[in-house]
Amino acid sequence: MKRALVVVIALAANSMFAAQTVSAADSLFYVEAQGVAGYSSEENGAIYRSGGKDDVMQKNSIGFDLIKKFSGAAGDVASVGFQFRLAYDADMEKVEPQLFNAYLKGKTPIGDLWIGHDRIAFGLASYWDTHGDLLQPLPMYGFGFDRDWGGGFSKDFSKGDLKLALTTGTGMGFLLDENFLGSARGSFGVLSYDNYNIGLSFMGGKIPYTMGYTIHDTMPDETVLIGGVDIAFNYNNIEQKAEVNYGVRGDKQALAAFYRIGVNFFDENRLKLEAQYAYTDKDGISNHTPGSGVTFRLTQDLTLRTMYEWSSVSDEHRVAVQLYAYFGL
Repeated sequence: MKRALVVVIALAANSMFAAQTVSAADSLFYVEAQGVAGYSSEENGAIYRSGGKDDVMQKNSIGFDLIKKFSGAAGDVASVGFQFRLAYDADMEKVEPQLFNAYLKGKTPIGDLWIGHDRIAFGLASYWDTHGDLLQPLPMYGFGFDRDWGGGFSKDFSKGDLKLALTTGTGMGFLLDENFLGSARGSFGVLSYDNYNIGLSFMGGKIPYTMGYTIHDTMPDETVLIGGVDIAFNYNNIEQKAEVNYGVRGDKQALAAFYRIGVNFFDENRLKLEAQYAYTDKDGISNHTPGSGVTFRLTQDLTLRTMYEWSSVSDEHRVAVQLYAYFGL
């Protein structure tokens, strides 16, 4: 499988370098900054993050988001993305570099190819951008990855899309040994046009045990084989998303379920009220995690978010407040 991963990367790279004969078309550069503070009943005091101590999101940070497109006579043929933060880890009292997007994407006659650090082809996280949010979907609960290192393929159709990826299975960190993760997702419906999208996903491979950027066990002895169904549905000012995953991790059953509903108010949906529920059963441990949040756009570039979450396995109540700035230069 490691050889197959190299082949995918080589094919993607070949399509990217074909862009050398085209001219640069557009560049977008955004600055991102956030302040986060909250309270945890488990720690009985203030926290300066929205998740657990090992989670990447969200922490006090500053960073940037760069997207550069290349075009030719027929339109866009390639793009480069790079999204980076410097976050302050208050628990360890150190600055933590955080790399999110780091990819090259190229268009070919049969579809789009990417190489680098990008989204795998599994579940809602394959297209749902929650990079700046306090409330998070299933990858933050240990099912799937928000982003991973490797390469992939995607093809859009008039009534859906197809995505394939072959990655390392290490998430934010990087290790290339005997580890690999293959993923695939097919969907029906275009959310921005049809107001719904229904997806069927599969992923399988051998992955090491990771937490955030830390790879705790470099031996990829955990076999993963999981299938999933997800749906997104918008109606008037109401947004709903749901996902169910089932399979095995190692020699144990793995099950996850997720549902979120959001209601938008005011012009340009400046106010959003959200509630969600996540259930996970992995490594023989089940956990119920209900949560809620409020998002208010103070200006076009500045957003205020609040979050509440409860974990049944630890009986932790956690609240967080975030002031998030994202503006172009």
